[in-house]
Amino acid sequence: KACWLPLLAKHTEAIVADEPLVVPLDCEWIWHCHRLNPTQYIKDCKRLYGRILGTNNVKSSIQAKSKDQAEKVWTELYSGEPFELEYTSPSDDFVYVGDGTAGGISYDLISAVRRQSSFVYQVGTPNMHDHRFLEEALARYKGFLYLIKLNQEKGMNLFRVPTYDVDLMWHTHQLNSVTYYSDMLNLLGRVLEHDDTDDDRAEGKKLDTGFSGTTEQFENNFGLRYWKIGAMYRGSLPSPVTSVPQIFNSEDDSVFGVNKAEKHLTILETTVVELYLQIVDIKNLPSAIPEKSVYVWFTKTQPDVFISDGGRLDISTKTGKSIGAGFQCEPTGELILTAMVDQAYFGASSSKKSEPLGKVSISLQELTQPDSKLSFERWFELKSRGAYAGSPPVSLRVAASCTVPRQAPQVLSMVNVKPFSLKACLLPHSIKDQNMSSWTRFVYDCGTELIRLQIREHKAKSGMALIRELVGVTKSSKQPFQLAEFTKNKWSFNDSNLSITHDLKPSKDGCIHELKYGNKLQIKLYRGRRLAYELKCCSQHAEDTTAVTAVKFSAEHPYGKAVALLDTESEFITVDEDWFLLPWVAISFLFLNTIGKDGVKLIEGAMVHKGETIEPDTTVASEMVKGGAAGATAGLAQCGPCGTAGGGDMVMASDKAGHASCAGSVTSSGKVADSKCGG
Repeated sequence: KACWLPLLAKHTEAIVADEPLVVPLDCEWIWHCHRLNPTQYIKDCKRLYGRILGTNNVKSSIQAKSKDQAEKVWTELYSGEPFELEYTSPSDDFVYVGDGTAGGISYDLISAVRRQSSFVYQVGTPNMHDHRFLEEALARYKGFLYLIKLNQEKGMNLFRVPTYDVDLMWHTHQLNSVTYYSDMLNLLGRVLEHDDTDDDRAEGKKLDTGFSGTTEQFENNFGLRYWKIGAMYRGSLPSPVTSVPQIFNSEDDSVFGVNKAEKHLTILETTVVELYLQIVDIKNLPSAIPEKSVYVWFTKTQPDVFISDGGRLDISTKTGKSIGAGFQCEPTGELILTAMVDQAYFGASSSKKSEPLGKVSISLQELTQPDSKLSFERWFELKSRGAYAGSPPVSLRVAASCTVPRQAPQVLSMVNVKPFSLKACLLPHSIKDQNMSSWTRFVYDCGTELIRLQIREHKAKSGMALIRELVGVTKSSKQPFQLAEFTKNKWSFNDSNLSITHDLKPSKDGCIHELKYGNKLQIKLYRGRRLAYELKCCSQHAEDTTAVTAVKFSAEHPYGKAVALLDTESEFITVDEDWFLLPWVAISFLFLNTIGKDGVKLIEGAMVHKGETIEPDTTVASEMVKGGAAGATAGLAQCGPCGTAGGGDMVMASDKAGHASCAGSVTSSGKVADSKCGG
């Protein structure tokens, strides 16, 4: 208010620097949020400066190579105010106030910033950086504006709600205030307002009914589904692990070099996509078959690590319910859609099997190949046999969308090797005579073993001291190799300066240990599921005492990024970045297999404060979950208290609240509520 906008006004009137003016980071974020209320921003600019302050010849602080000239101009104008704030400590109360222009802005910018923090999380996915996804988002945004124009021309005051991909395009448009002003006057004769203050997604509320209406109007006008995977509500913003950013000298957070042990690992890399599938309509049914007796069963020709069975989908236009299936799978093979006639509809015994009407196969590569749009909606002819074969063939209208393919996290279980295990026969002969019962195997879900670990004790060559070491072995190593050694009350890892102490003391924020990788990055271990691993389905998971989360801090992630998880109850690990796989395998093993000072397992001492008793969370169980009115079923880990699926093959999605009550909202009078789509 007091510094940046007056400086920007001077710069747009007469260039104050020889190069683009760089905006300080804190001012840039406030300015960003101010412009996302375009009517308020334009009103403030015209009242204070007589014109709209645009972005011409201005550079973002995160894109600028040098800030020297901008800092020099800033210092000349505001000698008592630093160009860049010290983010690692509380700021002073003093702020330079110049000619009184700061008092001319009444919009609550602090609240606006808080609301936009959630939006940044919602769009912080790989999809939002993919040109195919963004090109489709632009087309959908133009369609969204067309609906607003259409309603305005008909004199209809309807509340329209964008999905997050549409809302991202809308935000981008608004950030160029001068262009947005001109475009909206040409399109609507007024500036389309963007109000992000409404966040009640409850069924029957304004956002829910607005999204349902937008969905219906969009699909009726364009013949395409509005619900799209990767564009819907991701849930609430995860609780932060810190409010103070970590500052690093190096922008590069990669960890170079492979130590001797890592060369022996055979890491299985799996690609995964999230896919949303909906059966929109069916045509050319034989007259003897009632439309409501038909459903579709979907499977994959190549079952993978994410989905082993299929599921049932009803046909949206016949049931009146826009419901589909959302699930994870590998982007390989084909989807097989089989239209089935439900014999139970005719009063037959429930034991009587449904009859196949015909099937069609759809290649998943069609969705994910480089020249694809990551979505399609069209008619497919079924291949029918026997009594149902005829002309014209029965056809299904199928809508599908998927996320950008990405590498799936590494997920491994810890299994203790039993004596005389047949699997021990797979080990090299040189280690078969070891104490097999003391080895712990780290295995993938498919049964492939990554590595096995063991703690050994032996006397030093001097014959006096007792040496404890952590050793590992793989099929390719032939001989056990040392990973860490216990000295001076801590485990020190080979080929690095990393160590784990036996005296773990949780801090107030739940951090139990720190691992430093020079000046590039830092790993902090927190008790409980944090950030991306946080379970948000109900309050029962507020403190998950059975898990440890590894959080990476770097220049790119100053507030932390969750990179690994240890579930101490089920004894499995998840690792999102391959460079951290072996360190996390070793750390997880030590947590569960070493005894601390207090005589209990190292992890138990780290998870409970002194004098504190924490009951383990046992509310998650593996169950079969029926997915809404569509009746699709899949094996999911379901939360006992709230019934929410915590992970698994499939989740169901609809266009109602809690599933897709989506991004910002607009009325024909210009009122808009931002990014509330639920998914």
